[in-house]
Amino acid sequence: MSKQEFLDELRRMLNRELEADEVADHIRYYSEYIENAMRQGKTEEQVISELGDPRMIARTILDVDQQREEQAGYIRREDNTVYTESEDGTYHEDGEYGNPGGFHSRHFSVQTSGFKVWLVIILILVVLIAVLGTVFTILWRLLPFLLIAAGAVWIYRFLTGKR
Repeated sequence: MSKQEFLDELRRMLNRELEADEVADHIRYYSEYIENAMRQGKTEEQVISELGDPRMIARTILDVDQQREEQAGYIRREDNTVYTESEDGTYHEDGEYGNPGGFHSRHFSVQTSGFKVWLVIILILVVLIAVLGTVFTILWRLLPFLLIAAGAVWIYRFLTGKR
């Protein structure tokens, strides 16, 4: 098998489930790997033989990609349907990956925990009210002194003629 045949087979296998830019990254990596090994004195056939079957490499890449997706809270099945993890740990159908062009959603939804979102909003409001209450309390207590100081400045400027 030649380098070009190897890369074509790998590309064909990866195009089924990955976006075009991800496929291009993997193809670029293996192309550079083969070229570097050949610069070090190996033949093209030796390098391809050491790498093994491009279908197995593609399967490994796709398995790693699926594990990464599962850790991120969603999975992609063999039929390219995407399932997003719900709060209760179950998965629901969310869309599919198409070829080419990546993810095509059947619907758009943001999965958030209502309780957590409201708790954060309430905490922010409580902190904001506490800070504003403290500022206004300090200003309210300082108001008589500020009024007296402003009056004294006004009287001083009136008496001295500085306006």
